[in-house]
Amino acid sequence: MKWCLRSRLSPQYLKQADEIRVDFRDMKSIPDVYHQFKKPIILFPALNGEQYNWKELINYNIICENNLTILCPSLEELLMAKNYGLKYFLSKEATSGWDLKAMEELGCEYAYVGIPLFFDLPRVTKAHTIKLRTIPTISYNHHLPHKNGICGQWIRPEDIDYYEDLIYIMEFEFCEVKREETLFKVYAQSKEWSTRLDILVEDLGSTALNRLIPEDLIETRLNCRQRCMSGESTCHLCETVMHMAEAETFNKIKNAFNKK
Repeated sequence: MKWCLRSRLSPQYLKQADEIRVDFRDMKSIPDVYHQFKKPIILFPALNGEQYNWKELINYNIICENNLTILCPSLEELLMAKNYGLKYFLSKEATSGWDLKAMEELGCEYAYVGIPLFFDLPRVTKAHTIKLRTIPTISYNHHLPHKNGICGQWIRPEDIDYYEDLIYIMEFEFCEVKREETLFKVYAQSKEWSTRLDILVEDLGSTALNRLIPEDLIETRLNCRQRCMSGESTCHLCETVMHMAEAETFNKIKNAFNKK
């Protein structure tokens, strides 16, 4: 699996990254970051909506030997990047094959995969050639409120290898440096986590203990197309598994057996 890490992480981590994310506020550091690590650079937009300086980005791309890719928050900016001969992709998630087709035709370098497309990846990757990205520690995009993220697109560290041929690269949510370094160690190196999954996936909304989640749950989630939300299926496997794996439920069952 390929990983994209933020440029503020320590060099020992950035040396292991396949791409380096540079936030807008750190844009001036692009030449130094590329010179030091010689990795593809992904430039993320400003949180306050500040606009890109396109002439400056053209110069940075030359310095980066055409290894600079711009994350565009709007179609207008994407077309500007295209006009200037830069590589680019949209911050908007693709939630259907229709979206992916449009992004391919626009010439996007990557596409963030969203719900329910995330639950149909084996078929999706056969039909489309665009390289997919995802964040394993976020359940949903929060554009609309949900009671919890149990039926969302979170990924357990133990399941990373199942996505090797489906997701081109993974990254982590915007967070403190120490958390991102810890997440990388858990997801990319140890690939195991024994305690509460919501420590990793903060919007999960469940106290489920990861070690109690069945290993074969991933086999269902890879192909289920999230039919539980469309009415096509009565499957509630994710919810059932999470409930059974919650510390409170586990302790109740344990205590019941001990009383016998």
